[in-house]
Amino acid sequence: MQDILGRTFSVGDGEYRVVDVRQLSGEMMVYAEQTAPATEEPRPQRAAFHYGDIAGRLEAGDPRI
Repeated sequence: MQDILGRTFSVGDGEYRVVDVRQLSGEMMVYAEQTAPATEEPRPQRAAFHYGDIAGRLEAGDPRI
């Protein structure tokens, strides 16, 4: 699972970069920081996702929701 560190994916209007992956209570959790568009000042916001919910986005080259 550490091979997904640094990968980016989109959810809604937000784009996220994977910063950590953890196994919690039998669930794989992916922690990601939101990235800002190049025209805006960077403002990382961390979010947690269930791996199963975003796996397709990480493996298929970021299909959008």
